[in-house]
Amino acid sequence: MLIYLATYIAFALIAAFKLWKPAGGYVLAFMIFAFLTIFIGYRYQIGVDWVTYELIFLDASRSTLFDALGQGDSAYSLINWLVGQAGGQVWHVNLICAGIFSAGLILFCQILPRPGLALVVAVPTLIVITAMGYTRQAAAVGCIMLACRAFHGSISWRWLGWLCLGLLFHKSTLLIFPPFVLAASRNRWVSISVGGGIIIAALILVVARGLGDTLALYLEGDIDSSGTLPRIAIGLVAGLAFFLIKERKEIFEDRYALFRNMAMMMIIMLPLYFIIPSRTIMDRIGILLVPFQSMSYAGLAASIGRRNPIYEIPATVIIIVLYAILFLVWLLYATFANYWIPYINVWQVRWA
Repeated sequence: MLIYLATYIAFALIAAFKLWKPAGGYVLAFMIFAFLTIFIGYRYQIGVDWVTYELIFLDASRSTLFDALGQGDSAYSLINWLVGQAGGQVWHVNLICAGIFSAGLILFCQILPRPGLALVVAVPTLIVITAMGYTRQAAAVGCIMLACRAFHGSISWRWLGWLCLGLLFHKSTLLIFPPFVLAASRNRWVSISVGGGIIIAALILVVARGLGDTLALYLEGDIDSSGTLPRIAIGLVAGLAFFLIKERKEIFEDRYALFRNMAMMMIIMLPLYFIIPSRTIMDRIGILLVPFQSMSYAGLAASIGRRNPIYEIPATVIIIVLYAILFLVWLLYATFANYWIPYINVWQVRWA
């Protein structure tokens, strides 16, 4: 547990003293990227789905390329097959996916007004729970964050490309396409037409293959998502915090409409939780929205600083303390926290 807390404290100090600026700070950003990639990627027997990922890797590594690509999410299956053919292990797959996630997180934080605070907020749910527990979705979330980085208010093949890559890591990424398309305000009808066409094509070519099995698993399968409601509630508060940012258009500029759409999604997740019968589906959607908690609180701290710089540090500290409490509660009392504790690194096992 100590390494989790030490990581949180280190990132909290970066946030409190504003050591990471939106413009610049490339050395610090690279150091954080390298640490997260190794910390997440070289974990060993961490997370509820560790055994499942081992079985996926073994199955893919023993298959032909064509068979491997047909086993599940294409990009993840391809990485498993390539690593298996190269004589690697499942943690090498994790390392590649961790690199995609970490690159997305670092570049996403850099477009926010307070990247250090955004990083701290990301630690409990995004870095520890998601990236260390759900490898495929972590890579997909990394692609979503890279799409946010590439988004500038209009249809662009750059952000569409990142979303399509995320779709190849996890089918749930399809649900993130509409907020992007609707936020592309310039040439709105062209945006909707082009984006809608791409969504339909992606649905037919990528998602439809195996979609029935996926829906059956989520709707009828015995997948535990016991932490869904608390995560949705935390997201709801973050979504509401976004609308407390008075200067949100000036702070987020051409990404304002995109972030507004994501904040609205976080808010409506709570009523949908009581309408949609599958808790697993709600959990998977909620995971895709976790990065935007960082967006809301980074923007809120910057907004407070614009109005009265004296209050920005107390506001930042309050956010850090609240997320620290949430993190501690999860580490100490969550049903499946024991799958994360103690933290074990591959190097510890190989050197033992």
